[in-house]
Amino acid sequence: MSITDIQKLLSKQNLQALLITRNKPYFVGEDILPQENKILDLTGFSGSAGNLLISQNHAWLFVDGRYSIQARNETDSNIITVVDYSGSFAEILEICTQNNIKQLAYNPECLSVATVKFLKKHAPDITFSENTDLDTLDNEPASSTVKVFQHDIKFCGKSSKEKCAEVIADFPPFVDAMLICASDLVSWLSNLRSYDLPDTPIVRAWGLLERSGKLTLIADNLEKYGFKPFAELSNLLSKYKGKTIFIDEKQTPQIVLSLLPEGVKIENKINNPIVEHKLTKNPVELEGYKNSHLRDGVAVSKFLCWLDDNYQEISELDVVAKLKSLRQEQELFFSDSFATIAATASNAAIVHYQPNENSNKKLENNSVLLLDSGAQYYDGTTDVTRTIALGNPSDEIKESFTQVLKAHIALASAIFPQNTPANVLDAVCRQPLWQQGKDYKHGTGHSVGHFSDVHEAPFGLSLRSHMPVKANYITSIEPGYYKENAYGIRIENLVYTTNSEYDGFLKFQYLTLIPIDKHLINKYLLNDSEVSWLNNYHSSVYNALAPYMNKAELKWLKKACAPL
Repeated sequence: MSITDIQKLLSKQNLQALLITRNKPYFVGEDILPQENKILDLTGFSGSAGNLLISQNHAWLFVDGRYSIQARNETDSNIITVVDYSGSFAEILEICTQNNIKQLAYNPECLSVATVKFLKKHAPDITFSENTDLDTLDNEPASSTVKVFQHDIKFCGKSSKEKCAEVIADFPPFVDAMLICASDLVSWLSNLRSYDLPDTPIVRAWGLLERSGKLTLIADNLEKYGFKPFAELSNLLSKYKGKTIFIDEKQTPQIVLSLLPEGVKIENKINNPIVEHKLTKNPVELEGYKNSHLRDGVAVSKFLCWLDDNYQEISELDVVAKLKSLRQEQELFFSDSFATIAATASNAAIVHYQPNENSNKKLENNSVLLLDSGAQYYDGTTDVTRTIALGNPSDEIKESFTQVLKAHIALASAIFPQNTPANVLDAVCRQPLWQQGKDYKHGTGHSVGHFSDVHEAPFGLSLRSHMPVKANYITSIEPGYYKENAYGIRIENLVYTTNSEYDGFLKFQYLTLIPIDKHLINKYLLNDSEVSWLNNYHSSVYNALAPYMNKAELKWLKKACAPL
């Protein structure tokens, strides 16, 4: 089906417009299969976030700053207008108002209860209608061939029974059960994983957690693992007539409201009781993160040593293949944690560029390679970005890189009160760049799930997030700078929050153990404390990785980690 086909159907059904999102019924955000990606199918846009508005005579693709360049490169401007937006549906409604759209159809399987409430509240003049015919799934959400497996307690640290008990202890006394529609939460709570998605080993399922401690898992085609099919959901909920079920409106599709039996009460005013438990890593999980990052540091550093001697002969796709082969040699490797971003020269200015057969470029001398990659290990998940000098990049690139490094160090070395809002820390990181009139159009950091979703909702360091930062959270720190059609720079480490030497204050402890390219640093732009931070970091990297390197790699590592 094409945009033109949908426009014809809109006209035939007397509808003015249709809103299409990337969400699918399992509400895992960016984690969908290619054949489920309706926006990719209709527009050619391959990014991991976006919304599509189609009227009878036009279409608008809404993307955030990460995809501003990419979306325009991948879509036909004669058919689609790319709109840069902050992620708020209010901006979509604004386009509707500007184009006199008074009727808007949507798929109730793919919009959350909270989103539909927002739309109706902020656009009382628009008539909203549920329509699954125009935005249908092209395949079954879960294939009968999906393999589900247990995540061993030696990696996850707590049994499913223990996790359920902790979550239930946070239920208000009037809540009898919780319907969970976010698959990452279900996977964490059940300690189950699967091979369904290529880089995210979660089970795409819903769950019903009862006050008794019983957890019922719901997904089609997984009955052999004890799951109940979706067709039984209404029956499962029927025993709660006159009782109260909690739903998280942000992570529950609108269609659920039509499946609730009459008489079941809904509680939606409290915070999701699972989220805080999942974000706060237990000691076993933290140890797993440390161990997996050590092995990942070995793999990536071996790659960087190899790259030094081979970059003039290879392409972006060669980079992707070589790095994965080195990671696969590491113990407990499962998969990549997302499709590797390997971008040379001007491609690096496209924030989430991923090379393919059509876009693949040879690495460009006297420029940079932006390499953003990660892995799923059974004991932890990694995500790291390094910007690497190819030959002798320009002084301008080195100056920009050093400014990004200063931003990274500003936050990585920060000490801050417990419960500091995330947007405050985001601003701490951006400040050194702001002072140079520079910025980046993405968040400063995101939480990372444990052998799960590499972008773990809802926590993130961004200007829009007011979530409090607490101990034992995992986050990335990844400031950047991107000059369109020229180059891109990003420096990303994963860190965890831990108690500082001051009572009631937290600090970051890094997990990532990979050298930062000193060839790109203008040391005269760094102050003494920044130089000290970098030298201490590299000392730790060298001491951790040296035992795992051969003679040539050890020589490279010693030079890469030498004091500035």
